Amino acid sequence: MAKLTEPLEAETEQQIDAVLKRLSNSNDIGVDLLRVLDIAIGRTGADMGTLQRFDERADCLTVVASRGLSSEALSFFGAVRRDTNTSCAAALMRRMRVFVENVSTSYLFVGTRELDMLRACGIAAAQSTPLISSNGRLWGVFTTHFREPRKVSEFDPAPVDRLAVRVADCMEQIEGLVPNQHFHGKHVPEEPQPGG
Repeated sequence: MAKLTEPLEAETEQQIDAVLKRLSNSNDIGVDLLRVLDIAIGRTGADMGTLQRFDERADCLTVVASRGLSSEALSFFGAVRRDTNTSCAAALMRRMRVFVENVSTSYLFVGTRELDMLRACGIAAAQSTPLISSNGRLWGVFTTHFREPRKVSEFDPAPVDRLAVRVADCMEQIEGLVPNQHFHGKHVPEEPQPGG
């Protein structure tokens, strides 16, 4: 994958600034999380992806935004536990990116139900990058999926790493305003506040 040129990188950083500013003041978190996910998909040159929130109480990742996956796949991967055979579970456990060049030959997936679902979705490769804030808290995971196998040597991690930290920092700042909900482009009404 070709690396971004400096002017394109600056333009992309401006887009990220604008999206994160919108997210910080969002009236529709779902739409703005989808914009963030679209940037991650673009930065990795992927075809589809998910943004997952780490639910500390349930000790699992839950999909809060998605692009390009079927409703069946979202149901199947909606809550990912640490022992699930996925790149995102491995990224959660290791607190570092996991890159799967070919799902059909990866030790993570061979002989699993997860591989059958990935194939049904047309997914041949994937990368999962944890969203870890500047103070070290894991907020969630970006997973982007590719329709063709990919070589890790052709992948430039720097742009998605920078995005991951910025998103985690932004979400941490607005944490009290963001309930643990699923966003797939639908408006989610705010819950009524006690006494109001």
